[in-house]
Amino acid sequence: MNKNILAFVPAELFKAKSPHEYAGPCPLCGGATKDGFIVWPDRPHGGAFLCRKCGASGDGIAFLMKRDGLSYRESCEALSLEPRRGTTSTFTPSRHTTHRAAQPAHGVKVPPVPPTPEPAVLPCPEWMSSAAVFLADCQRDFETSPEALLAVCGRFLTPHTAQGTGIGWNPADRYVLRKSWGLPDLAGQDGKPRTKLLLPRGLVIATRRRAGVVALTVRCPNDRPEPRPKYWQVKESSNVPFVAGRAGLPVVLVESALDAALLWQESFNTVCGVALMGNMKGLDADTHNFIQSAPLLLAAPDNDEGGRAAWQRWNATYPHAILSPAVGQKDLGEMHAAALRLGPEPTLGEWCASALSLAHKIAVAGRRNAETQHPDPLHINQKKEAA
Repeated sequence: MNKNILAFVPAELFKAKSPHEYAGPCPLCGGATKDGFIVWPDRPHGGAFLCRKCGASGDGIAFLMKRDGLSYRESCEALSLEPRRGTTSTFTPSRHTTHRAAQPAHGVKVPPVPPTPEPAVLPCPEWMSSAAVFLADCQRDFETSPEALLAVCGRFLTPHTAQGTGIGWNPADRYVLRKSWGLPDLAGQDGKPRTKLLLPRGLVIATRRRAGVVALTVRCPNDRPEPRPKYWQVKESSNVPFVAGRAGLPVVLVESALDAALLWQESFNTVCGVALMGNMKGLDADTHNFIQSAPLLLAAPDNDEGGRAAWQRWNATYPHAILSPAVGQKDLGEMHAAALRLGPEPTLGEWCASALSLAHKIAVAGRRNAETQHPDPLHINQKKEAA
């Protein structure tokens, strides 16, 4: 049986953030926080990891090569993986080196390597069909259920927006047969088969593509039972970004699916929101092409340490993106909430108008700058004023 990164780190230090995500201290740099090292054990090649402090990232093979100084083949053997033919190690440090990530001089960080988007892996047809029925049921009671209406309006979304972007409310935990979703039964620790799939109570966020519903995430309420995580991804969901909007419009990259939906609503359906998450996990080829084809691309990462790391990764993949963070708050959703409480922050609609106007000017100046081979757009403005 194949192993993953979690088998090589202290189990007591890593806590589940969701069924597919764990966090703990970084084994490479030590880290400044207890949960800055993120592990996704279900990813191929022994899982995937990312340190929010030192920026180290990769799959399980790369982790063992970096931490333990193993060769490519030794790492594959430790993970019970079959090495690819003809593949040799691209990172073979001495076994006697320290396992601390190298820090560049003068605090200059090495830019992250852009990921290579690949075709999305979609769930089976039975899963997508059952997910569509579940979503429709969760969107049925917006007009009659105060709890459902409060859950959506509490995020400043209208029922109309929720319907259009694939958001619903599940009022109670549901246990459905795994086989009805096209999933095999699992063997429990007691040897008995696990035949049920949990669909927890909470705000349901569906990721949709032309094929249908391909992923389901539930934002569980604060009174959820322990140790259930805040965000629960339904088993076998596709690992692709949430998109609110359509092709041909300006795109804003955000970290949260709910912020993407709110952006679509408050721009009056003129700006598309794409929730890449901070680590860009699951950036598939279709979504990548969708982003690349946008007439204007803005990025609004969170105003925190994770957001700064996210911007580095986003900018490496989309160097033409224009950084446009939230004003005065951590993210666009909190900025909008503060504005509605009569704070000094702009509403999301006001932010959209201002950010798009500025981004358009920057994009136009950049194109003119490239055409005239001037590195500084201000030089062009000065010439125009002088003329």
